[in-house]
Amino acid sequence: MKNRKMLVFIYFLIIVAVVAIVFLTKIVLERPKQVAEPEERNVQTLDVNPYPNVNEECTFNISLNDYHSLKTAGCTGGYTRYDIALDELPLKITIIYSDKNGPKTGIFVNSTKVISKVEDITNIKFGIFDSKLFIFNKSDNNVYVTNKKGNLIYNLDEELIENKIKEFATGDKNIKIKDLDSSSFNFYDGGFEFNSKLETCEGNSNGSHYKVTYDKEKFSKPEFMNLINC
Repeated sequence: MKNRKMLVFIYFLIIVAVVAIVFLTKIVLERPKQVAEPEERNVQTLDVNPYPNVNEECTFNISLNDYHSLKTAGCTGGYTRYDIALDELPLKITIIYSDKNGPKTGIFVNSTKVISKVEDITNIKFGIFDSKLFIFNKSDNNVYVTNKKGNLIYNLDEELIENKIKEFATGDKNIKIKDLDSSSFNFYDGGFEFNSKLETCEGNSNGSHYKVTYDKEKFSKPEFMNLINC
């Protein structure tokens, strides 16, 4: 008799345990899930457009010859934009100038910025030689060259630094872009030439004359040619 009661009691406990497990499982499954709040992040916007917003009346489509004839920028008080299409090369030149020191000035060739600052539109000169675009910036005496695809293939400033070109009038220093005479540059098919300029004459010399030649897209080191007399 006692064994029968004990067996019934055990069955009762088993039933209670099963019911409890089922009940707890139901509570867990029906419990609303907590959605994690999105983590706050410091998101910075990236300006992928290198061009500034320029008023339509300050945007000009002109030829290369017309650009070289300009005396002043077309607009004052902000940005002026010039878009130049070349007949000889499949390149588009865009010049952005600002008389208010706007941050997005520069020269773009096929939408790639080649020069980061334009101080004066009249100081920028272009030439096309052997299917290459030569850009001379009189503001810093530098020469830039792109190929017909618009890729920059030459930078005179970098060449002077890399090759440590000597000032032969003194022989004791390397010339830098600031030491060049902006009025002396001469461009032609196959190369260009320029002079350095000393602050004062030394040994009856006022500087040195240099020449750069090229073959296809390979440019020579600036080669000393002769001294410039005072």
